[in-house]
Amino acid sequence: MSNELEQLTLEIGAPVPARHRLASPRHLAEELVGFRQFGKKTRETVCRGTGFDGRPIEAPLYTNEFWTAGQRQAHSLHEVSYRACFKPQLPRFFIERLTRAGDRVYDPFMGRGTTPLEAALLGRVPMGCDINPLSVVLTRPRLAPPTLREIEERLRQIPWDKPGDLPEDLLVFYHPETLRAISSLKKHLLGRRQRGGLDAVGDWIACVALNRLTGHSPGFFSVYTLPPNQAVSVKSQRKINERRQQTPPARDVPRIILKKSRSLLKDLNAAERET
Repeated sequence: MSNELEQLTLEIGAPVPARHRLASPRHLAEELVGFRQFGKKTRETVCRGTGFDGRPIEAPLYTNEFWTAGQRQAHSLHEVSYRACFKPQLPRFFIERLTRAGDRVYDPFMGRGTTPLEAALLGRVPMGCDINPLSVVLTRPRLAPPTLREIEERLRQIPWDKPGDLPEDLLVFYHPETLRAISSLKKHLLGRRQRGGLDAVGDWIACVALNRLTGHSPGFFSVYTLPPNQAVSVKSQRKINERRQQTPPARDVPRIILKKSRSLLKDLNAAERET
């Protein structure tokens, strides 16, 4: 390790070994200065401040458009709705330049798991955490995705007509039959978890179902409401329903889960699945 650190802190002007080039801060700075992929020149400035010891410090700042919405579409596995998530091209930009295959990539605020998933797709070891427990539920299954056939088979095995609790307040969001199906799925998943834990297929179905609970298109279980991860009260939803003159339509819960699964898995190839 000490030998690697010595090579990574070579003085300006010294050659950077090829195997360390991706991890060299100097090499990254040079690349940022010369970046022209989207037709703009990088602007170099210096940030000045004071360290914890009171001494003045300086840090270089490079301003440019280093990734853009005009880039190729990201991998389909990323398409899980989450509040204020960033594009996968952002972590990819740094992962490709600052790490090598097999390196660990850690995100302490992983949200929907954009950085861990992108790290895994690039052959790195993903690590992450988040204060929101929903984060793990949305991230872990996409790091070990089952096949579409396995998902379809499991959906056929779930008893969709054996609900647990059926809160009447939720009928402002869901058709009665839809609510029965959601409650049946919840009961089934909780039962499997208590009997020894969810396998990869159950984990995946829980992830997709949670992400389809509410939204504003027929691809969600609910009537038109706020997107996933944005709470709206029962009282507010009643006002939305009145204003839009809408009532919750019946939704085919297993069909929606399968359709979203198909969409998420469409870019996944054999090599990526193995990784």
